[in-house]
Amino acid sequence: MHSDEVLAFLEADPAFLKIHAERFGLKPSAERVVVPLAERQLLELRDQKRNLESRLTQLMAHGDANDRIIVRTHRLSLALLAEDELEAMVAAMLSAFSDAFGLDRVAIRLWHPAAEAAPALYNSREAVRQLARNLAAPYCGPYANDEVLGWFPAQPVLQSFAQLPLREPGREPFGLMVLASDDAERFAFSMHTQYLARIGELVSTALIRVLAG
Repeated sequence: MHSDEVLAFLEADPAFLKIHAERFGLKPSAERVVVPLAERQLLELRDQKRNLESRLTQLMAHGDANDRIIVRTHRLSLALLAEDELEAMVAAMLSAFSDAFGLDRVAIRLWHPAAEAAPALYNSREAVRQLARNLAAPYCGPYANDEVLGWFPAQPVLQSFAQLPLREPGREPFGLMVLASDDAERFAFSMHTQYLARIGELVSTALIRVLAG
């Protein structure tokens, strides 16, 4: 049967599609089971509009989140620039992480020779140095070795960690910074680490400035 014959049949028996609506995946209660092309295109355009609006809402939410990170990182930068002594800089840094990012569990360990005068920060153990060497980029996830866990109080139980190597470009690491949280999703495997990498570079540059001085 040709298409013209099918159309002619449907025109001659308009009730056919209603009677057999379920067989064709249509609602039998619908007043009309044949939707004009223009109306169908309008419905598709409305679906596209809803999808675009949803996508735009998501993009705006991501933009707002990025803006907040930029503002917080700027506050951290100002705290780092304000200090010229190692221990004072680290104290200002920890305060900035707490105030700007809501992170109260941050640890820094250094093995730069100039850090030996600050015993609370100095750690030259080979296991820690090797851990930093193995990090080409920040690590995010639920795991930290016993050495790193020992840098934090036993309570609360920490569920996720971000471990950032501290280094000058092209050189071996001179330290390790660890951000920890009792929220398992705060530093998840799946998160993007570009902002963490930039924060690591920022902290590294600030520390080298006072260590070299």
